[in-house]
This record gives sequence, C-alpha cells and structure tokens, in this order.
Amino acid sequence: MPPIRLETVGVRDVVARLLRLAEREPLMCVIDSTNGVIDGYLTAAGLDVYRADGDVAPPRRAFGSPDPVVLAGLGRTRRSRLTRIASDSGTLTGLDQRIEDDLDSAALVEAEQVASGRCLLHGRRAHPRVALTFDDGPDPDHTPRLLDLLHHYRVPATFFCLGLHAAAHPRLVARIAGEGHSVGNHTWSHPYLPDLTKHEVLAQVDRTAEVLAGITGEVPTLFRPPFGGRNADVLRWLAEHGQTTVLWDVEAADWALPGAPAIAHQVIGDTDFGSVILLHDGGGDRSQTIEALPLILETLMVSGCRFVPVEDLIDVDEQKECVAPSWTSA
Repeated sequence: MPPIRLETVGVRDVVARLLRLAEREPLMCVIDSTNGVIDGYLTAAGLDVYRADGDVAPPRRAFGSPDPVVLAGLGRTRRSRLTRIASDSGTLTGLDQRIEDDLDSAALVEAEQVASGRCLLHGRRAHPRVALTFDDGPDPDHTPRLLDLLHHYRVPATFFCLGLHAAAHPRLVARIAGEGHSVGNHTWSHPYLPDLTKHEVLAQVDRTAEVLAGITGEVPTLFRPPFGGRNADVLRWLAEHGQTTVLWDVEAADWALPGAPAIAHQVIGDTDFGSVILLHDGGGDRSQTIEALPLILETLMVSGCRFVPVEDLIDVDEQKECVAPSWTSA
C-alpha cells in the first residue's frame, strides 16, 4: 500500500490504526534503536515488531530516526536480517553482548565520575534516604495518577522526562516541578546512546533541555541514559556537557508488565538505604506500577526509609563504594 503520514496524532492513535490494518492482512512493524519507546506500545497491543540494526538500517536523518518509508521497506526486502522484538526484553532484544561490551568499556570512566560526583549509582548506605525515580514520561494517563499518589504520601520523586513527551504535555511537566519533584533529562526520543555520534548525543540532550527549561525555568543537569546505555565516550561527552549521569541500583522491570505484586516485591526486597529506585511513568501501560506504588511506599517508610530527590544522594566522598548496575530494556 502507499505510505500514509499521520499528522498530529498520539501513539495510541497510531496503534489503533495499525490494529485495524492487522485485522485485514498480516502486518509487521519495523523500528530502529533511535526511538526506544514506541515498541512498548506496539508489542503490548499484540503487534509483530522488528528492529533494523546498523548494517541493515538506512542512515539516520539530521535528528531522529531513519526515513520511515525506507525503514518499513526493509520488512519486504530484508526481513531475515531484522530482529524480532520480544515484549519481555524490549527494544534491545538480542543485543546483550553488545551492551555488555559497552558497559565494560565504560567501567573505568564511570568509576572516576562516581568519585567526582558526575555519576550516581546509589547514595550513602549509612543514611536512611532513598530516591524514587520515574522514566519515559510525562504520560497524560499515568503521570497524573502517580502524582496524586506521591502527593497523598507526601513523597518527593525525580522524573526523567523525554523531550518529545514534555513538548507534547508541558502542563504535566509544570505540575511535576510545581509539586516539588525534580525534573531530569532522559533524551528527546529514547535512543541507545552508544549508537550515536557525539553531535547526535548532545543534540538529544540540548533539545530536551531547551523544552524543559522553557517550562520549569531551570536547565536540567541530571541526566539518565535510556536503557542505562553508555560507554566511555558517552559518559565523557555528558560530563563535558555539564551533565550528572544518574543510574540506579533497584529496578523491577515494570516496563515488562510482570504484575503489580511482582513489581512491589522486587523493589521492596532490593532496596537498601541510599538506593535509587527505577520505575516508569511513560512508554507504555503503567497501571501495574501505579497499583504497586502504595505498597512500596508504605513498606519502605515503615522500614525507616525517607524519600528524597535524587540530587540529595549525590555525595562525592561516599560514592566510591558504589557498584554499577546492569542495563535495562526500557
């Protein structure tokens, strides 16, 4: 069929149209790794999603993803060279060895930046402070519900926002900041950063920072790489650009929809004093995360934890004890 360009619609509208097409004939969706949020919606809807990598994917345009018409055409001409995305492993399905190699290359620079306060994995274990962080929003359905819960429990959090979502929902970003939560940079379109050039990485950072600063009045300096994806070059580029890389030591894979009890059990069991907890408020159905949050908050509070913005955990003198987390698929 001829290409159809969908203007001024949300991702849910795109998914709905694709589902209607899939009812009539077999359909495959093709993405590349420069946009790591769309596949979550597609796979959750039951659509077949494939990723085109390096030697197969067409060249990226000046900013963002390759030409979508060319990308889709690979489904007809190069299907055997594409990687099918699994819902339980996410955008980077099949790239475990590549990711491991990138993390290994980052280890020395990461240790140096942890010691200098340019990278955070977790805070002091001696103090009962914990940072709750949310990635991939803001989302018009899920972020307001999370904010309501945080307000009810009087808990501050840190939201690492995607630029494309912040630009679409500025009032939500304003509400996040207005209610006392921290706002961090999570890139514009959620790419796997080691795939990008220095110019492309910094463009992702700057475009998002411009949008967030225009809403909150402050340029964010806290940065979380999508998927935790990093290598030595990426960490150096970010630090030179004035960013503090925020990682985590507790992650419940809520993006994979394991169920609210599983999410709560994982977070509660893994959290220690000083922990940075990674959850998600965007990028897919986050109803399980919302359902799990009251039990997480109440249990950790009873255990003596006090929730603080993530920047309150950054302590140069104590960061040398931190151990790097593994990558995550969302």
